Amino acid sequence: MPSKKPRVMVYLDPDKHEFLKEWAEDEHRTVNNLITMLLEQAIDKKKEEKEDK
Repeated sequence: MPSKKPRVMVYLDPDKHEFLKEWAEDEHRTVNNLITMLLEQAIDKKKEEKEDK
């Protein structure tokens, strides 16, 4: 069943993509899963910063 979550397309330099691939492999994740986790962490951090103001 397709996900109902919105899609986001990102363009990266090849060297950054390669770094993400290696990082994801180290953590036994897919690149997509790693990027999702990193974005969620960044969003949570930003929300906390805004609440502290």
